[in-house]
Amino acid sequence: MPLRLLFLLVVCSLQAGAQFTDRYWTFGDSAAIDFRNISNPVPGESVLRARGNCASICDSSGNLLFYAGAPYVPYWLSGATIKQGYVVNSSHQMMENGDTIVGTTFYQEMVIVPNPGNSNQFYLFTCEIIPSAEQGFYWNLIDLSYNGGLGKVIQKNVQLQNFPVNDGLAAVKHGNGRDWWVVHTRWEATIGHNEYFIYLVTSDGVFPQPVQNIGDLLIEGFLRLKFSQNGELLVATGSNHTIDLYDFNRCTGLLSNYRQILLRTEPTLEYLTWSSEFSPDNNRLYTTSIPYGNNDTLSCLLQFDLTALDIRSTLDTIQTFLDPFICGFVKLGPDSQIYLSHFTDLNDCDFFYLYCDTTYYPEIMNLSVIHQPNELGALCDFRPYSFYLGGHRSYHGLPNNPNYELGPLAGSVCDTLITSVSQVPVFEPAQLKLFFHTGWRQLFVNGQQLKGKQGSLSLYSVTGQLLRREEISIQPPYYTRQWDLSGTAAGVYIVVLETEKEQVSGRVVVE
Repeated sequence: MPLRLLFLLVVCSLQAGAQFTDRYWTFGDSAAIDFRNISNPVPGESVLRARGNCASICDSSGNLLFYAGAPYVPYWLSGATIKQGYVVNSSHQMMENGDTIVGTTFYQEMVIVPNPGNSNQFYLFTCEIIPSAEQGFYWNLIDLSYNGGLGKVIQKNVQLQNFPVNDGLAAVKHGNGRDWWVVHTRWEATIGHNEYFIYLVTSDGVFPQPVQNIGDLLIEGFLRLKFSQNGELLVATGSNHTIDLYDFNRCTGLLSNYRQILLRTEPTLEYLTWSSEFSPDNNRLYTTSIPYGNNDTLSCLLQFDLTALDIRSTLDTIQTFLDPFICGFVKLGPDSQIYLSHFTDLNDCDFFYLYCDTTYYPEIMNLSVIHQPNELGALCDFRPYSFYLGGHRSYHGLPNNPNYELGPLAGSVCDTLITSVSQVPVFEPAQLKLFFHTGWRQLFVNGQQLKGKQGSLSLYSVTGQLLRREEISIQPPYYTRQWDLSGTAAGVYIVVLETEKEQVSGRVVVE
């Protein structure tokens, strides 16, 4: 065996051994659940105040590494300063460079994926669904080797797509047990789409795959995606009364076997379908709803039997709830029980829809729990408002964490660490990624594959006039910088990053 190939296999084997878990949830208004004792989860704490969007990741022992979230801001205030995601370290403080994360306005617009090539690094994927200059799909890179393990965001707001993305990011581990797949869909207000955008995350970076067109055309801004525990099923839950089910190939990233579980035309569905979760054995699907239409006070927890030939006919209402205490998201816990969050509209003193300091009710200070989710009907043992949050409160959302403990597909063609050796590049040229946020008047500069350690960052007009220059220090291969351009006139500008080893440049439009 060639020495280089042997070396790569050894390195990949070591990296594949890094194990992460989903054992500390952060969500809602300073709420958390500590699952380190899997048989006795207890309430924890966080500094979040997130109506929906949140994600977290832990080490193999269940110790929190970091988490991320975002407040909710109405779409008509899309330029408001508060509308930004943020990353929090394990000491519950803002991570260095962890503010101003683009997107993350609603409920399921962020997900954390380990970097298969570096056990200290993690991708935070985010999206923005509201049509604007900031719409699109982004990644951020977090490195925990900085600040004594508390971490730093070393690449921020790198844009992969520039169209509105549905509220519903999902991630699942590749069949080789090391790499990852990340999935999102497209949204337009008047045009139906059935495009699934899938990305392969390897030790070499993030690679867009061919777009897959599958399923019916949907006009849907809230299309939540969720993988089953074994990663072989993907459900797409749309607020317009649609639930679609697909098979997913963890080796190829291909969707197939489209099945429509619910249609908007169902006469009994006078509510919006809101979120979904699979049972641990992948045979049941639980869905929540929120009030809508004629039944504007009704919220439900539903169950489907995925083993039936006619899945739609197995719809079973496990529990109904009356407004103002309605269902939020469902999520499978590390303890194989499914948790249900709750939200209330009894809150009229905060313009940003976050709870007032006086808004405390038992219904939002507890989560509901399905104790036997593999069982049908009443045998699932649903217990409403049974998990106390230690004085904290829930909103709609629960953390959008994938199954970090999912292993390789044993015995399959992709159960080998050799599969991505051919993807390792012999040489990667330096790159410069630029993104200008019109609302914040901030330019996000991200250098990649850099080799130099000292240099300069310059801003030029299109006529070549130097407008700004600063000396910079770099820790290769990444460099990130956030420039305030609030005093810069609208126009086209050139950014140049130069080191003793390379020079890269790019064009940015300031609006």
